Amino acid sequence: MNVEAQPFAPSRYGASKRDRPRAIVLAAAVCFALAAIVVRMGDYIEFGGEGKGQLTAVNLSQDKGEEKKAERKQPEKKKAVAQKQPVQPQPEPVRQAVKIPPRVIVPTESPTLPPGFIVMSRKDFAAADIGKMAKAAPPAAGGAGDSGSGGASAGVGEGPGGAVLYAAQWYREPRDAELAPYLPAGRAPGSWAMIACRTIQDYHVEDCRELGESPPGSGLARALRQAAWQFLVRPPRVDGKPQLGTWVRIRFDFRQPAKDSDGR
Repeated sequence: MNVEAQPFAPSRYGASKRDRPRAIVLAAAVCFALAAIVVRMGDYIEFGGEGKGQLTAVNLSQDKGEEKKAERKQPEKKKAVAQKQPVQPQPEPVRQAVKIPPRVIVPTESPTLPPGFIVMSRKDFAAADIGKMAKAAPPAAGGAGDSGSGGASAGVGEGPGGAVLYAAQWYREPRDAELAPYLPAGRAPGSWAMIACRTIQDYHVEDCRELGESPPGSGLARALRQAAWQFLVRPPRVDGKPQLGTWVRIRFDFRQPAKDSDGR
């Protein structure tokens, strides 16, 4: 039996030929809209050229291992920065100059002493303490301001510290005007005072000390000692040479001033 082939009949589910151009245009419009949306959202940026941006991918979910690596790299970066910085040299401490005291030159030669100068040791000065002297009995009264002859007299032990005490001889007797400012008023007749002094240059005396007075407590010896800086006494002589620095005894007898012829 011969079956005659029938011509192809279009399915009901297929698009008609009239609808195909419309579908194509609609699909193209949808694709163009999607492309515009993508460009608008900034997911796609053209590369190259001036003034055009770049596409940057950011991963917000990092693994823990990567975080630890980043933490380890930070100290290394800090060390590298510290090594790049120049090391400033520390200033050296300022040393203060030590002052050296000046050199003291000790003279080797003995100093030149004046003629007649007597060198005394420390023991001699200690022995010249008048507080250790024994009080001697006052000698007999002599002339006014005269203590006897100018020659050597008295023995060892009568002067300060056991030194030889010579009788003084006046080079010039003191005047009344020189003694008056020191003498107390109302002196008794026959009063006297005695001091011991050391002779120095130009007939002067120094280092005078009180030996005795009459009446006791009258202050005459103190007055005589205070006025002794004006006395001029010849130094004792030994073998014709004046002995400076030796001790002499000065006794002064005070007399009443002579009255005038009118009894005043």
